Amino acid sequence: MKSCLRMLATTFVTLFFVIAGAPWLHAQITNQIRAHIDHSFVVGNATLPPGDYIFRMMQDSELSIMTASSANDKIRVEFLVRDTTDDHTPRHSELTFRKYGNTEFLNRIFEMGSKDGAEVTETSRQEARFVKQHKHAIEHTEEQK
Repeated sequence: MKSCLRMLATTFVTLFFVIAGAPWLHAQITNQIRAHIDHSFVVGNATLPPGDYIFRMMQDSELSIMTASSANDKIRVEFLVRDTTDDHTPRHSELTFRKYGNTEFLNRIFEMGSKDGAEVTETSRQEARFVKQHKHAIEHTEEQK
């Protein structure tokens, strides 16, 4: 009887910690995201032309490296990302850009149905120059359907 109660208590304690810790777990992006981008954009130090792209986490990167590939696979760029959380849950996948004049920089990516996403951690030399010149970015989000 005593061992049964001890095992039951251990099970309840374990279950409590699993449930209590669940809100702090971040799933980040798990599926590929297809996007049509109608303007050129910079990610890392690469400028990509308008077109259809597939964004996905790189395997074995501990969710810290993402790739952007053109739909025809002629363009492929790898870039560093970190977890980020938005204040809303998107109904469609979303890409957020920072725009300085006519130049747009990929900033964040969110998968449909999740507040948790990926934020680009690499600042390109070009964006660093804009910041150093005290230029202000306009941020905008594009929904992907």
